[in-house]
Amino acid sequence: MTFFALLAAILIEHFHPQGQRSHTLPIRMMRFLPHQINAGKMRHGVLAWFLVMIPLVLGSSAIYFFLAHYSLWLAWFWDIAVLYWCIRFKADVICATQIHRSIADDNLPLARQLFARWRGVSLSTSDAGDLERLNIEAIFSSLFQHLFGVIFWFVLLSSLGPAGAVFYRINGLLAKHWQIARDGVFAAFTQQMYHLANNWPARLTALSFAIAGNFEDAVYCWRSQAALWFDANLGVVLSSGAGALGVKLGMPIRQGAIERPELGLGDPADNSHFSSTLSLIWRSLTIWLFLLLLIALAQLAR
Repeated sequence: MTFFALLAAILIEHFHPQGQRSHTLPIRMMRFLPHQINAGKMRHGVLAWFLVMIPLVLGSSAIYFFLAHYSLWLAWFWDIAVLYWCIRFKADVICATQIHRSIADDNLPLARQLFARWRGVSLSTSDAGDLERLNIEAIFSSLFQHLFGVIFWFVLLSSLGPAGAVFYRINGLLAKHWQIARDGVFAAFTQQMYHLANNWPARLTALSFAIAGNFEDAVYCWRSQAALWFDANLGVVLSSGAGALGVKLGMPIRQGAIERPELGLGDPADNSHFSSTLSLIWRSLTIWLFLLLLIALAQLAR
């Protein structure tokens, strides 16, 4: 049932993406708590993390078991609904494709505007090369954080219904809204938890890139370049993806203060590499689904 719930949710999200939606109730809680209990101590951030996480994770699991008591079909539909709420990948593919087409049409102002709307980063002076690299990096990041991470935690905690998917998605939302730069040590525990939650999904994403693309270059870049990135887990994903594609990502951009080391091998990513990026992503997703199907068939054969 786990595999088929995942497949159904991915297909629904593919044909009916919900766009750059906001998760209203969790976000209201996230914005409310720092104003109420942030007194500059890490323990306040720990308390706030549990106050958000426990009701949502346990609530999703409790509803699953309540529905399963009456009908496994109802529990299955609940899994699909929650997964659909957690996954947000096709909408990101649409955004990245629009940016790619704007660059191809030499409409850089529109490309910058679309990227800023999608990622919340202003790139008013970036050229086409910067935008292409950032666009490919963003779609790799989206695959990892908005799809593969959700799949991993859902499967890992599948005995608890959709609790794993909710745990991972809420972790990501908390890490986005509670930043150390703005909230101080209040956000430190949240960032640590999100980093831990991403450890295995990042490495499995990198492995799938290596299998679906150039294995030797992907593994080489993963081992030699990932640790140089400001976010180690994201560095694993981006370096392996760049190596699998045979292009260079990272590198300084015309606008931005964050240090960006070089990732990958070959020529810098340009407009011609976007279709190869999407092809690598769909092959990687096929690998994940195929392995999950084998696991599901093995369980049915018992």
